[in-house]
Amino acid sequence: MSALVAIDRLLSPLAPAGAVAAAVAALLLVGLADYATGYEISFSLFYLVPISIATWYAGRWAGMAMAALSCVAWFGADMVASHPYSHMAIPVWNALVRFGFFAITSLLLGAYKDALGHQRALARSDALTGLAGRRAFEETLAHDLALARRRGTPVSVAFLDLDDFKAVNDTRGHAEGDRVLSAVGEVLERCLREADTASRFGGDEFAMVLPDTDAPGAAKITANVHREILRAFGKGGWPVGCSMGVVTVMVPGIAARVALDAADKAMYEAKRTGKGTIVCRVLDARGG
Repeated sequence: MSALVAIDRLLSPLAPAGAVAAAVAALLLVGLADYATGYEISFSLFYLVPISIATWYAGRWAGMAMAALSCVAWFGADMVASHPYSHMAIPVWNALVRFGFFAITSLLLGAYKDALGHQRALARSDALTGLAGRRAFEETLAHDLALARRRGTPVSVAFLDLDDFKAVNDTRGHAEGDRVLSAVGEVLERCLREADTASRFGGDEFAMVLPDTDAPGAAKITANVHREILRAFGKGGWPVGCSMGVVTVMVPGIAARVALDAADKAMYEAKRTGKGTIVCRVLDARGG
């Protein structure tokens, strides 16, 4: 497994043309080994190495092309080795059978890679709202905090929790509850800046990271988000509100978890205050 990881790290940075070149080099090595060992020892399985490299790192069509070249290489090695056949159609048939095997392998590998990419995308985004998933959000927050440390700029983090959302699910059904959550996602995508990141953190909780944003800027942005969410709830006829906790990080090198916990505490403070409010805090060297 460690060998495969090392190979992946070596080939991943390559452009498709570079991956194809690596696959061709691997094909030449396999072809030479096939010729050197003679027709009595089958080397067909090893042709899957260049085919896999081309498919995984350069795409399905490159894999199919490598499958065809692998058949040509096998056929050439077999002919040069003077393998005795009762009829010349036999090696041609064998080559075609190998091409079918190689092509099917390439197609299956390409389909697996596509499915894997789709699963990774689903893991990083929320299927209902289209916002970033929790894991992707935490990675983005850690990146933004590290960048802010180098630049000496503030980062604001906000937590948003819907008030009385459970009543909508209980009285109107989960489909209506999904429409409420989708409306929140639409507001966040519309109101936030391109550099900002919004996430459905789980259930009816949402989070936002606002890079290069000080306390007054965060207060302005979140107030606009809060206002637009309430407007969307009014249009939908949903008896739901939202409470928000906002923290502006002024401490260099603070961990993402600490910033999230501070925003979460501010959000629960807003709920204790009477719901439907926004509590803003500044996290600085004094622990404020």
